[in-house]
Amino acid sequence: MNHTAFASLAVIPALLLLQAFSANAQTTGSIKELSKRTRTMPKISDCRKHDLCDLKGARMIERKIKVLLPDEHSDFASYMTSHQLILNFDKASSIPRYGVVQFVKGCMFQSELQADGSVKNRFNYVHKHFGKHVLLRHDDWVVDSSHADPIATSFEGYGRFDLYRWNKNASNYNADNAGWYFFGPPSHGTVFTAELLGNSGLLDGYKNPHAGNSSLDLETCIFKVSDLPTATDSEGSNLDKSKAIWCTTWDHKFHYDFSSGKVVQGKTTHPFCAEPNDGPF
Repeated sequence: MNHTAFASLAVIPALLLLQAFSANAQTTGSIKELSKRTRTMPKISDCRKHDLCDLKGARMIERKIKVLLPDEHSDFASYMTSHQLILNFDKASSIPRYGVVQFVKGCMFQSELQADGSVKNRFNYVHKHFGKHVLLRHDDWVVDSSHADPIATSFEGYGRFDLYRWNKNASNYNADNAGWYFFGPPSHGTVFTAELLGNSGLLDGYKNPHAGNSSLDLETCIFKVSDLPTATDSEGSNLDKSKAIWCTTWDHKFHYDFSSGKVVQGKTTHPFCAEPNDGPF
């Protein structure tokens, strides 16, 4: 799983940095919202012409959060991105007429502060992608799916919508106790997806300081199911993206800066994502 391609990014007084890491006291657990962004699908004009009147609305909610577990050292807080796509239909029977497809590009990687103050990066985060476990490193946009079905809510071997979440109260989007479409559809027409991306920040349990870093761009699109193939490849070569009803973009970009001892929220793709991969994956 570990990758052997390294890049030296900086030289830092390692002894001083290691001393700084031990200066902060342990704290109680906490979840802090750093930012929140909401995007709403524009009203569909002439929905009858396009046979879309049963799709009443869609909304994306993206939150950046900082999570500190109870009794965890404050240096080791995790920086995460919470993403929800909420879909409103006229009735539950309309839900299977539409499918959500997600695309991803970028990478996740781990960095290590060496004794001489240099920083080495390595690709070592793996995800299941079209039936294979591969490094989470994609130079170009690919379909974000663990198997051949491009629909993001599909449960391999079962149904295409089984990973939708829903609550009895259609206005409740809390995923903690939400039901799964796998066990049956809601009585109303509101379903949602819920993702939580993490692994960003200083990591505990290493002799040398290590950090998890993320630099991912994502795009989530709504299609008519009739416009989607039942199976595709990583590039979505038989998927016509021009037929998407609505697409919304979001990201998960946090990297640890050893020189400042802080997690930085990135605005562009981290340059290490373009480094060659010479590891086993």
